[in-house]
Amino acid sequence: MLNAAMVLMILAGVLGLPAAACSAACAGVGQMAGAGQNPNMAGGQAIIEALKWLSIIASLGSIIVGALVKRLGKMASAGSALVFALVFALLLIQANAAGLPSSLMLLVAAIMIFVTPEQQFRSVTRVEHG
Repeated sequence: MLNAAMVLMILAGVLGLPAAACSAACAGVGQMAGAGQNPNMAGGQAIIEALKWLSIIASLGSIIVGALVKRLGKMASAGSALVFALVFALLLIQANAAGLPSSLMLLVAAIMIFVTPEQQFRSVTRVEHG
């Protein structure tokens, strides 16, 4: 079950990259519309910019943490999966539904990691070449 959670986290990170690209496109459209010069639109543009960077970090973080689940431990891996799921769910503020599949996949991965027995973590065997 832990391997499935690892695969889900990596796939969620890969599927989150188009969501991050869409978020970046939304940020670019706001800049083109003159949000930087209009004080009434500057706050909304700042939120869009923050969501863009958060979604990029969540995508890359999900791939990295997914690859290192067994090394990081149960609480760190599941907690980061929940945080990344929240970041992708926040993309709905931009009406960016592309982050929803990644959010759901990370939520399922976090649940799978939480129910996995502790002895499956850090039981990585080393192969010596000699």
